[in-house]
Amino acid sequence: MPTFEYVARDNRGVQVRGRLEAQDDARARAHLQRSGLFLTSIRARRATLRFGPGATPADVAAMTFHLAMLLGAGLPLSQALAALAEQTANMRLRGVVVELARDIEEGRSLSDALGRFPDLFGQVFVGMVRNGELTGRLDEALERLAEYMDRDLEIRRKIREALLYPMIVLSVAAGVLAVFLTFIIPAFDRVYRSVGASLPLMTRMLMAGSRSFRAGLPLIAIAGGIVVLPPIRQAIRVALAGPVQRLVLRLPRVGALAKSALLSRFARALGIMLRTGVPIVSALDVAGAVVGLPDFGSVVEGLKRQIMEGHRLADAMRETGWFTPMVIQMTGLGEESGRLDVMLDRAATMLEREFDLQMRRFFTMLEPALTLIVGGIVGILLVALYLPIFGLARAVVH
Repeated sequence: MPTFEYVARDNRGVQVRGRLEAQDDARARAHLQRSGLFLTSIRARRATLRFGPGATPADVAAMTFHLAMLLGAGLPLSQALAALAEQTANMRLRGVVVELARDIEEGRSLSDALGRFPDLFGQVFVGMVRNGELTGRLDEALERLAEYMDRDLEIRRKIREALLYPMIVLSVAAGVLAVFLTFIIPAFDRVYRSVGASLPLMTRMLMAGSRSFRAGLPLIAIAGGIVVLPPIRQAIRVALAGPVQRLVLRLPRVGALAKSALLSRFARALGIMLRTGVPIVSALDVAGAVVGLPDFGSVVEGLKRQIMEGHRLADAMRETGWFTPMVIQMTGLGEESGRLDVMLDRAATMLEREFDLQMRRFFTMLEPALTLIVGGIVGILLVALYLPIFGLARAVVH
């Protein structure tokens, strides 16, 4: 439903500014008149900016840090946002900051204004800002947020860099296989057919695979074109998210890597939420959402149920079977010392170090394995193609 911005005067002649959602301009005017306001001007509001390719998580982290610095220097929030808008180079993000400043001037809290951009500012972000507003330490909350986002971005960067080599190798292998199936194997097939050669089973299977691949190329191209469309891609991502994540967690070595990364995010988010004064049950909800794993929701519900029954968080973690002994031990120490947020942060740091170590070991073994796999595929193709030639040569000799 469109949003309209209006300027009006009430019965006392006091100017009133605000926003109103209505189906069209006429209904908006009628509603304001029924409210006893004398309309001065009204206009449809521009569509709200959303997270897109022009605004990356790194841009949001930098914006958060700059806003924390401006507030820490003593600037009022509205002035800090105005200054931040001038400093923000990203045009999309600058538009969002301008929208936030406008909301603050109209009396909204910063957390409510941020909540209008859920694709840009997640639950942890909005929750920490809301608690920073309640405690009067908004600058500290934003600074912790910036640190949290920087660490999360660093983990994501390491994963992308680690996956780059295998993705390149597999892409090259797929390209080589497509060239063989489309051009090279059909050429051999024509030669063998022309001489009436008797083909071994491996070669016949390869020729049949090439014919099927070439016959299905139009369908493959159409399917590829459909998949790249944003709505279809998003629907596929949502449908496959749960099954793919469950499969990854069951894979040897890869599952341990993924679990370390997920638990690190959970512990870091939970520690940050607790440090800003969020009740533990609410903090568990937000930290569970940060993990981004559909099946983890049942784990969080189990933790909440155990805590509401009076159990310690460490004991509840042990019951789920999801958390490593190190995380459980650090959580127990935090509960005993009254520094649960600090110990969870340390547990997250240790998990990140373990993740780095496991990832280096895994990809040290993966690189030669990928080389062997690609070499094996090429070798099988060559053997299958040249076996009939060896048979023809023996026939000629005899």
